[in-house]
Amino acid sequence: MSNDPHDVVRVAAGDMVTIELYQQRLAEEGIAGRVVGENLEGSFGTALALSVELWVHLSDAVRAEAAIREMEEMKGQYPPGETESGAAAAPDS
Repeated sequence: MSNDPHDVVRVAAGDMVTIELYQQRLAEEGIAGRVVGENLEGSFGTALALSVELWVHLSDAVRAEAAIREMEEMKGQYPPGETESGAAAAPDS
């Protein structure tokens, strides 16, 4: 089954760096995504909040949203034994 090029949905909006990270993650999952609005951020900076968007085919939307949700849930989590700075955590006494 081929995807209709007009059958797309927005799965995320935010700053350019975040949206590019989402797009990379989706690509790892085999989901094609298209970033829209990057020129607006280049022109207006952060004056237009959520101006950069990530769009996917409707048939991939559920998987894409799940991958993005997983990334959001992992924010702020560090590998065992490390702190935010990447330094080893103090051993428990």
